[in-house]
Amino acid sequence: MKIWPEYAQNIIVGVIFEGKWNWYVTEREYWFLNTEMEERFGISILDETTAGAFLDHICEYKVATRELTSMLQLLDDAIQHQNEVLEFYPALYVNFDEKVLYSLFPEPASFEHYVPVGWKGEYQNFLNEVPSSERYWIINGNHFFEKFI
Repeated sequence: MKIWPEYAQNIIVGVIFEGKWNWYVTEREYWFLNTEMEERFGISILDETTAGAFLDHICEYKVATRELTSMLQLLDDAIQHQNEVLEFYPALYVNFDEKVLYSLFPEPASFEHYVPVGWKGEYQNFLNEVPSSERYWIINGNHFFEKFI
């Protein structure tokens, strides 16, 4: 993992593009989709037409599901309270194929308000949208985050 999740700074994002699922841990600013970002490799609007180029630029931030699971397993004994686990929740679900962004970002950044025209953006729990095989928080059949609720 190139960078670690950091509360409200570096976020975990689940992405579907061309039918493929991938996790990324990146700076949060990349994901204001309809806002021009200087740091986004010259891509002014991030949508289904620019996703391929963007994802090529951030390929080094792609993280395997098993690596995220291992991260949680390493932290299991150190985490004592729900606030300490928030940075390890997936913050965004971005489906470029279906033009959907769901946010669970815990701060008032409102990514769901910054989607391109024709997209659906909502603040909602999207964990059930994640394919079962990609749910890094399910460890030995147990929901890691539920321990801290």
